[in-house]
Amino acid sequence: MPASSLYLPDPPLSPPEPVFLTKAERDARHPSLVSYLLPTHWACYFINDDPSGLDEDEIAAADDWWAETFSSRSATCVDADEEYGFARYHDAAGYCLATDCTIYRFLLSAAPAVAPPVGSPAPQAKP
Repeated sequence: MPASSLYLPDPPLSPPEPVFLTKAERDARHPSLVSYLLPTHWACYFINDDPSGLDEDEIAAADDWWAETFSSRSATCVDADEEYGFARYHDAAGYCLATDCTIYRFLLSAAPAVAPPVGSPAPQAKP
């Protein structure tokens, strides 16, 4: 029997990721990586710790949102999508009106251990 001249590639090893996921679905994929839909003008402040493009009210709103959202754990903003769009409803709705928003990703870690005060005696080793 002659060999076929058609080439059919193997199927991909894993199915492509869906483009649109709910917040719960995004968080379930990586439990230590959470995503929020937030104003795009907060990006430089959250990622680079550079508030130079924000006014005092915007800085206060971003700080208040961060304090409420991450009050019991430590977080670092590791990414913000390049694509954005106008959103009336977003995860910072109590802190900012309708605006251009993008998806931010935050890496969560356990709350840092409180260090003993400087000059306090070191704990004694148990025999």
